[in-house]
Amino acid sequence: MIEAFSYPFMWWALAASLVLAGIHAYLGFHVVKRGVIFVDLALAQVAALGLALAILLNLHECSLANYLFPLTATLIAAVFFAWLRHLDHRVPLEAFIGIAFASAQALVMLILAKTPSGTEHLKETLVGSIFTVAPATVLKTALIYLVIGVVHFLVRKPLFEITNDPDSARRGGRNLFLWDVVFYGTFGVVVTSSVRIAGVLLVFALLVIPAVAGVLTSERTGVRLAVGWTFGFFCCIAGLVAAFLLNEPAAPSILVVLVLGLIIHGLLVKLYRKFA
Repeated sequence: MIEAFSYPFMWWALAASLVLAGIHAYLGFHVVKRGVIFVDLALAQVAALGLALAILLNLHECSLANYLFPLTATLIAAVFFAWLRHLDHRVPLEAFIGIAFASAQALVMLILAKTPSGTEHLKETLVGSIFTVAPATVLKTALIYLVIGVVHFLVRKPLFEITNDPDSARRGGRNLFLWDVVFYGTFGVVVTSSVRIAGVLLVFALLVIPAVAGVLTSERTGVRLAVGWTFGFFCCIAGLVAAFLLNEPAAPSILVVLVLGLIIHGLLVKLYRKFA
């Protein structure tokens, strides 16, 4: 394990993983409580669609276009999901989220099939490039997430009210659509940066699995967040070390460790409650 961190790229991969785990464990709490589990997967795939469009137009070498295309696509989807949530319909929001994910994935495959290196780009949208992430990308992403974190801290009261009890928040005068746009919009900004580093699959796993670990542990919001962050951090470290020692891709290795960790965590929580 010590040998793994004798290489500079491992430290930057670890920094990237911890930055991703930190913001996603928090956002995951909102997603799990709101019951829109697959919204992150859908937004991540929409971001990948924006990146695929940039690749098709041969603009992916331009760093600005490489960011603006996925960001624009994700923000449009975020506002769309916020609007859908407040329609009076019989179909659950998750159904529309699933349709958006499947549609975006199909379009990504069709678009990248028309590019010379489509297979490689498709693989990158799924599993990212944590081991080869540039230090500048990690620092820029950390700065973006810091700004998002400050925004969420400043408006934490209405966001948590809407997440925990939307009906009560509405009766209290909260504009649910406006605050949902804020939530899904900032969520979309996070996902846009995350997909470029970790890929669609790990972004989804970091959002949901640490949050579920926190929810399984306690009813208190603070404890849930603390458990989610701690769980995500340790699983990222273990996953990176496992990937290095076994010569496997980083993102899938972290994802597998997250799943195994959740199983062990769930069993330990159950045993504790049984014998406490």
